[in-house]
Amino acid sequence: MEIKFYQAECGDAARIRFLGNDNKYHNVFIDAGYERTFRYALEIEIQEIINKGERIDLWIISHIHDDHIGGIIKYIDTINDGEYKDMVNQYFYNPPRSYVFKTSTKSASEFASIGQGDLLYEYLKSNNKLLNIDITSSLKPFELYGLNITILSPSSQKLDKLRLKYPLDSPKSFEREEDEKISEAVTTKQNDYKTLINDFVLDKWKEDVSVENGSSISILTEFNHKKILWLADSHPSDVIKSLNKIGFNSTNKLECEWVKVTHHGSKGNNNDALYDLIKCENYLFSVNGENKHYLPSKECIARILRNKKRSTNSKYKFHFTYDNETLRSIFKNENSNIYAEYNFEVVYGIEKYLKFDVV
Repeated sequence: MEIKFYQAECGDAARIRFLGNDNKYHNVFIDAGYERTFRYALEIEIQEIINKGERIDLWIISHIHDDHIGGIIKYIDTINDGEYKDMVNQYFYNPPRSYVFKTSTKSASEFASIGQGDLLYEYLKSNNKLLNIDITSSLKPFELYGLNITILSPSSQKLDKLRLKYPLDSPKSFEREEDEKISEAVTTKQNDYKTLINDFVLDKWKEDVSVENGSSISILTEFNHKKILWLADSHPSDVIKSLNKIGFNSTNKLECEWVKVTHHGSKGNNNDALYDLIKCENYLFSVNGENKHYLPSKECIARILRNKKRSTNSKYKFHFTYDNETLRSIFKNENSNIYAEYNFEVVYGIEKYLKFDVV
């Protein structure tokens, strides 16, 4: 199995390619970054898949924020323009509204507030590619040619909250990213990179309350006994409940090859209780460090490193999809001994994607 994490600025876009139990190669995409991410990185991958005579078996769009859904909207534009044909067999996407109301005679496109979430719904609906079920943690795990997928979030309750926020007949526009009022509760007005890892006070924590982030589809994949945790922008409380439900806890930890860190390393989406359950050496931050929410937060990194249930015999690797001065400044004022003290290293991405083989 090969995985790629694409440069999507402060956004998510990734791909899994694996040799299935039918002896054919299969592809799963997870999120799509911004609209510009399609031309920058995803188009090259799609062309490669076409050249190999393969298809995209599944494309998961976790939620409606620009940095996750934008690239798929651009992909749809190229299909509508005749540039590409849709080569996706199945989409996992939760429509952000309850579109089927007897009281409404309008289609989604008739609303002045139509956003990317509506556009994707209309495309999937009109092409008979919209599933008639919600993708939530209540679904049973399923298999795709030997790749096992478990849905960890959202809960049905969190998805209902999203749809209550955006009623069908409401002119309210979708939040294209976290609302400033919401974000202030869990982020700082400047980065926290000057604070030393050992100086963070970690006994208090406040969870992100973004309704959109709470609706994120996060998954656990397993292939040939190798697990990867894909957390989108999910709320850790939901992921913890799902992991507990399938038998993981602080004494029976989830052992995985990779963790795609939730919400680009936001401090409001990463807590001690989540990392109490995880045994992993590779942590992926899909972020460039140049965003108004100052992500990734160093506090998030400190929580992972200083987790009380972590074994320091295991060397951690933090992988960033970019390499720039901002990201390197996270550790700039640390004593060089910090890497030995917490047994970790940092890897920076210099290409359009980070590629790893999971064998």
